[in-house]
Amino acid sequence: MDDIEAHIDIAAPVERVWAVLTGEGLIEQWLGCQRFKAQVGHVFYMQPDGAKRAAEDMSGATHCQIEAMEPPTRFVFTWFMPGAPKTRVELRLTAIAGGTRAALVHAGWDQFAEAEIKAVHDALIGGWGGYCLPNLKRLSEAP
Repeated sequence: MDDIEAHIDIAAPVERVWAVLTGEGLIEQWLGCQRFKAQVGHVFYMQPDGAKRAAEDMSGATHCQIEAMEPPTRFVFTWFMPGAPKTRVELRLTAIAGGTRAALVHAGWDQFAEAEIKAVHDALIGGWGGYCLPNLKRLSEAP
């Protein structure tokens, strides 16, 4: 299965986008994650169940482990369920005329049988491009 690729142009400088991209208290607002700490090696979570999220129950949550933070241009983390192969999310920020381009690649899908992971892969295409990156843009462009 192909990597998921998405990008968005943001009318804010790279440093501002980086602050939102990786800032504790801000990343939760665009990524929807919990227990984030801006440290390489730290594990944070994506809990889709609202009741569990409110109760801080991470059972059934996707695990994400930070692999790289290279301010202000590169943020990399794994995305996986315990016991399953890890996929890798890389976000790169590039200065462009009028602001920043945020480019995302979510790779590692070739480790799975297409039939077992296609629904998750397809949902993430919409989630990254239709939810997460637009939220990153909105927060980065806010006064």
